[in-house]
Amino acid sequence: MRHNGFLMKIEEKYTTFRSRAGHFVRVRPLHFDDAPLLVDIFEHMTAESRYKRYHQSLDHVDPDRVQQEAINIAQADSSSNWGLIAFAHLPNRLNVPVGAVRFVRTAPHEAEVAISIRDDFQNVGIGKQLMHLLAETASKMGLQRLIADIQNNNTPIWHVFKSLPYDIQRLPEGAYSHIVISLTIPSHGITSPLK
Repeated sequence: MRHNGFLMKIEEKYTTFRSRAGHFVRVRPLHFDDAPLLVDIFEHMTAESRYKRYHQSLDHVDPDRVQQEAINIAQADSSSNWGLIAFAHLPNRLNVPVGAVRFVRTAPHEAEVAISIRDDFQNVGIGKQLMHLLAETASKMGLQRLIADIQNNNTPIWHVFKSLPYDIQRLPEGAYSHIVISLTIPSHGITSPLK
């Protein structure tokens, strides 16, 4: 069942919850053929949201580059990558992909996390729920730490991280902060080392 600390197969099941705006959200693991869904999420993010997520300007990016990156994420080696994708209904479209979160292992017990939420579904608790589900799964898979580099002025993602039930250390580096989420230590809030 386990290989190198990672589950060989995650049971296919949906987790459901309601967003603060009343959306019924369904979440499942990312699939090998989910690239078009990831592109859909990206296309519904503003230039500002893309910059906060990718730390670079992506408002006029080549569609082929977006497609290839989505394929790389969806088809990444499952022994070191794992993710979730969330769906909700719109009045004129069912099962719309609204957000995704994933981790990429960077060391035997450590992985980097990333999250993307389309703009019209931001600030309603979807990112928070996805990050909680991802962290819980990462812990079950034997990971001890999740890491991320976050812009200091990205208030929504700070709220997401502050909601996690784990200890978080913040290491400021100019306009960004390096975050270490300790999955084996209960929350003490976000702390910064003394200079």
